[in-house]
Amino acid sequence: MLFSTYEFWVFFAIVFPLYFALSFRAQNFMLLAASYIFYSYWGSQGFDAAGHPVANLHPWNDPWRYRFAALMFLTASFDWYAGRRIEGAASTRAKKTWLILSLGSNLAVLGFFKYCNFFIKNTEALLHALGVQAPEIVLQVTLPVAISFYTFQSMAYTIDVYRGELKATARLSDFMLFVAYFPHLVAGPINRPKSLLSQCERPRRMTWDGWRQGALLILIGLFKKVVVADGLAPLADKAFSAPERASSLTLILGLYCYSVQIYTDFSGYSDIARGLAKLMGFELMENFNQPYFAASITEFWRRWHISLSTWLRDYLYIPLGGNRKGALRTYFNLFLTMLLGGLWHGANWTYVAWGGLHGIYLAVHKWWLGDAKPVEATPETKPTLAQRALKLAKICATFHLVALTWIFFRAETFSKAWAYLTGLLNFRGKLGREQGGVSLDPEELQVAAFAFLALVLLVDLPQYRSKDHTRILSWPVVWRGLAIFILAVWLILTRRTDAHVPFIYFQF
Repeated sequence: MLFSTYEFWVFFAIVFPLYFALSFRAQNFMLLAASYIFYSYWGSQGFDAAGHPVANLHPWNDPWRYRFAALMFLTASFDWYAGRRIEGAASTRAKKTWLILSLGSNLAVLGFFKYCNFFIKNTEALLHALGVQAPEIVLQVTLPVAISFYTFQSMAYTIDVYRGELKATARLSDFMLFVAYFPHLVAGPINRPKSLLSQCERPRRMTWDGWRQGALLILIGLFKKVVVADGLAPLADKAFSAPERASSLTLILGLYCYSVQIYTDFSGYSDIARGLAKLMGFELMENFNQPYFAASITEFWRRWHISLSTWLRDYLYIPLGGNRKGALRTYFNLFLTMLLGGLWHGANWTYVAWGGLHGIYLAVHKWWLGDAKPVEATPETKPTLAQRALKLAKICATFHLVALTWIFFRAETFSKAWAYLTGLLNFRGKLGREQGGVSLDPEELQVAAFAFLALVLLVDLPQYRSKDHTRILSWPVVWRGLAIFILAVWLILTRRTDAHVPFIYFQF
């Protein structure tokens, strides 16, 4: 039930009128039921431990379609109960015990489904390297969709209650809705309990402005996904499928395609999720803020997957000591946080390498800055032409540093990533058909480039300059109507009913 399919919009066309007609408490129960129906649809569409889609029966023909929904229900129920016990505990020791039980159960479930085969295979490889014969063990573990997202969200709740930053919620149904709310359930944002849970506990107010903003965000998100990301996907897939048989130019273009694809795919999902929530009077946190306009790697992580980067900062980096224990410890904390952030994405060493590279980037940038604070231009201090040129150079350099790490994120193995890197840097010319050469279709590239240019001019650049993701709504009526018309018509003409590309972050 992808956001870009008719199935989802039929589902939402049933849910929204019911939501509009019901009272507050009835709304919550209806949304909770709808969220579990939505998630149960994914029950037989999980991923294996390496992140590859598992092809099973159609969800409604699968007798086990509720197994992952039941898992989410059980883990969320325990976290709700643990939160109540933490708040009511008579001693710090009792509080800590319940916190450990909550975190331990979440990490155990996440570890089993996501990393079990990963650790088994690596242990076997280590034993073989040491000359120890070990039996081959393979478990058929299907990765539940969204398990990384809802476990992190649920863990944040018990941690905040333990810290005294949040009151434990009295109603199990409110907490269940906080965890399972369907717009953000499958791929985030990872919403904080202080924000989303409080909205589940009190009546929401639907407004005309909320509906306008929500509809625009949904349109922008669908345009990003269907027109730009899905248009670039075949080009990126071709470049990464056989990097050893592609020219350096093809690999550069393929890397650019994937860099834009993953941004528009993931931010498109977040836009749609936020838009759907706005229609119902909810506010989900902003997850992307034009990250490719970042002028440093630190700024990039303030703009990219904001819900994860802030979660890692607040629940991992700061508890590790943050920057309070000297420069070397700060660099180590940055590196370790990003390393674990990479592992969060999947059970593959390529993700660890991706996170490690970003950890090195952040540590080096922190060392380079020292105690200095980055200076941002204000309306009172308009930047000079030289400052603008320097910022543009920094943006370009940051983008290419980030793009380099996407090779490890996208490649299935280290050997594929190494082949891509070497092919990219050895200035290899185009290979002929007799050599099995891989090249990108110029017409497909041209269409994708025009779509991306339209996105930048109509969406990203205005949003970046105004710091407002619904900036189009404040344009003069003619320009506003023209922009919405272009996005909507292009979306309708591009959308294919015979092929649906899942969102990339569904596998995490």
